[in-house]
Parts: sequence; C-alpha cells; structure tokens
Amino acid sequence: AVVSTQSTGMTTGAKIICTLTDPADGGVFTGELSTYGQVKEPFDRAKRGHVITADLLCQICNVRVDRTSRHCSQCNKCVLRFDHHCDYINNCVGRRNYLYYIGLLLSSSLYSLLVMFNATFILYRISFKQREFLSELGWSRPRILGRDVDAAILVTLLIILVIMMFISFVLVINLLRLHLYLLYNGWTTWDYYCRSKEERKKHSYWKYKTREGTVQSMTIANVCQNNVLRPNNKTSPMPPHAI
Repeated sequence: AVVSTQSTGMTTGAKIICTLTDPADGGVFTGELSTYGQVKEPFDRAKRGHVITADLLCQICNVRVDRTSRHCSQCNKCVLRFDHHCDYINNCVGRRNYLYYIGLLLSSSLYSLLVMFNATFILYRISFKQREFLSELGWSRPRILGRDVDAAILVTLLIILVIMMFISFVLVINLLRLHLYLLYNGWTTWDYYCRSKEERKKHSYWKYKTREGTVQSMTIANVCQNNVLRPNNKTSPMPPHAI
C-alpha cells in the first residue's frame, strides 16, 4: 500500500511538473522583438516558406532560436530541443522537461504494474479463498465503497481492472523503451520519425562534426551548454522545418 501510494504521488507530481514547465527556447523569453505571450497572426506558408529560416530565425516568434528548436503549431512557440507535443500533459516535451517526462513514464509503468498485481491478488483470494479473505477483513460479504455486492460483480470488475492495467503497462513500458533508446542515441522523437536513418546518425546529441570533419564524443554536461548547439558550430545544420 505504501509503495502504491508513493508511485501514485510520483506519477501525479511528474505530470504536474511536465505540464507547468515551459519548454520554450531561451530566445523566446529574452529576445527584444519576441512575440512571446502575444496573440500571433496565422502563418502564411505560401508567402514566407518555412517557419524557421535557414539562419534560424523563427518568423512567428520573431527571434533567432537554437538549432534544435522547432515551432510547435499547438503551443505556438519555439521549443528548445523539441521532442514532441504531448496531449496527455497538454504541453510540449523538450529539453527543459524531458527528464520529468521520463520520470512520468517510469512512475506510470510502476503504478500500472502495482495495481495489476494487487488486483490479481485480490481476485485470487476472492475466487479461491473467499471465506478466509472476508473473515480477515471482518466482512460477511464482498463490499465496494461500503456497500455489499455479489462476489460475481466484484470478480468481474477485478478482471476488467487487471486487463486495463495490463494494457496500460504494455503501452507505457513500450513508450519508455522507445525514449530510452532515443536518449541513448541522442535523438528526439522528431528526429526518429522525420529523419532518415542516415540523417539521424549525423545529428546525435552525443557527438557532432567539427570543422575538421572529425567526430568528437560529447558528455551530457557539454550537450546542455547552448554554445555547443548554436549555429556558429559548423555542424551540418538541421533543415528549417515547421512542426
């Protein structure tokens, strides 16, 4: 029960942090001409082409952004190291809240697993050792929310709960597996789905091409420094693209 309560608290806390953390590019906050927080006109792609130009100027936010930033059409702002827009947290996932998002997936998978095991244990006791189980609880009949119910109803609800938690666990753990794979390779979800396999190899966060064409390995601390990812570094730039 203690572990279940802790996993519930961790899941709720991680979701709140992911939702409240603003993942916008730093230039969106500090740019003198930034339109952050203002009502923006619809972007006319026929007149302007890409949202982010080749010299990394976002024509909607009106600031120069990091080479890893993408303009999210749903949030209507540029997101630093854009990964994807998540409807579940009603926010974009980027560099500023990515670790919290990983924590959300971890705690959610743990929560689903614990609920599934607890429901399976109760289902076993109700199905095969009902009298012993009820006597331990001091009940004469199974109860739901303080009201006596038929054992068949409780068994049916427990089976549905186990199936739902199993499906939830499989979905979340596979999403977590994908993101751990992306994190290991230094890619974002956008890189994974919008780039070819050969292009992804050139844009890993854990290594980059220097001016001499050699490849240097990067640490997490180095990658988190803005100057590594700014356009003055002669890495082959990401093509301007609108999300």
